[in-house]
Amino acid sequence: MSQKFTVLFDLDGTLVDTAPDLMIAHNHVMKKFGYNERDFSEIKKLAGGGSRAMLRKSIQAIAELSGKIKKADEKMEEEMTKEFIDFYSKNINRKSKLINGAIEFLNWCKKNFISMAVCTNKQEHLSVDPVSYYTSPSPRD
Repeated sequence: MSQKFTVLFDLDGTLVDTAPDLMIAHNHVMKKFGYNERDFSEIKKLAGGGSRAMLRKSIQAIAELSGKIKKADEKMEEEMTKEFIDFYSKNINRKSKLINGAIEFLNWCKKNFISMAVCTNKQEHLSVDPVSYYTSPSPRD
């Protein structure tokens, strides 16, 4: 019996630096719902738990900084999350870039018959065939 190797990748931050487009979507939603936009460095700290968690953490941080409590209720969180996903899905590859060496490593794995899979908390339609998203020109360019 031969041993088969498999490599599991996280999509965001491992194969693709998606933080810029996540920031754009985040700030779009925050502005639309009456919250202040955030700096890139602040948003990077919020990523990792999905869009709803990112928005919730952001609202909490803004409330702590300002001393004003403007807490999103469950319905507003759902609306904000829906808006985030809708906007992000239409702007997913504006500024995101493949991590240096990602394509070369994926090709090396393929050449060496190493199975590969991607793990992500993104919705499936946002994570299928991510390489083509980030290697093809945006249809909006």
